[in-house]
Amino acid sequence: MSKQKPAPSYEKGNLYDIPCTDLQSDPDQPRKFFDEESLEDLATSIKKHGLLQPVLFRKAEDGKLLIVAGERRFKAALKTGQTTISANFVEGNSAEIALVENIQRQDLTPIELAEGLMNVKNALAYNDKQLTNIIGKAKSTVSEILSLNKLPQQIRDECRTNPKISRQVLIDIAKKSTDRGMKSAFKKYKEEEDAKQKPHKRYIQRKT
Repeated sequence: MSKQKPAPSYEKGNLYDIPCTDLQSDPDQPRKFFDEESLEDLATSIKKHGLLQPVLFRKAEDGKLLIVAGERRFKAALKTGQTTISANFVEGNSAEIALVENIQRQDLTPIELAEGLMNVKNALAYNDKQLTNIIGKAKSTVSEILSLNKLPQQIRDECRTNPKISRQVLIDIAKKSTDRGMKSAFKKYKEEEDAKQKPHKRYIQRKT
C-alpha cells in the first residue's frame, strides 16, 4: 500500500511555481468582473513577454490554495495553455490584501470597491478612519464609497460589470432616500446616456 504524499508547506513571502489545477478562486476576492477582450489582450502579452507579476495565494483551513490577488493574470495565463504559474504565498487578512492589490492596479469598478471595502470593514471591525489607511483616500471619500452599498441589488449587479459608469454618478444616485428614488434616478441616467448615443448611431446608419 503506497504512502500518501505529505501536503507541501509554504512560507510567507516566498515564490512558488504552482500547478494551475491546484489554485482556486478566493471568495474574498473583491474583483468579480473580468472583461473577456481584456483577458485576451493580456493572454497575448503573456505569450510574448511571460508573466511579469506573480499572483498571490493563501492556504485555506481545508488545505485548498486560494488566489488572493491576480486572478485576472491567472485566467489569462490559462488561455495561453500554461500548466503552472508563479505565485507568492501570503498570510494575514486575504480580503484586505486583495483589495489593496486591486486598488493599486486600478482594476475595480466602483461597486466592486464599495463591496470590497465593506467586506474588510465587517471582517476586521474597522471604522471609516482605519479604512482610509488601506485605500489612501480621505474619510469623506471612504464614506461616499461605502454609501454605494445602499444601492438596490439590481443596480449593483448591473454596475458591477460596467466600468463605464462613474463613481460620482452612483454616489449621487445613492443619496436618494428610498429604493424607488434610486431606481428612478438610475433609469433616468441610462435614458440620458442612451439619448447621447442616438445621434452617433444615426450617423453610422447614414454612413453605411
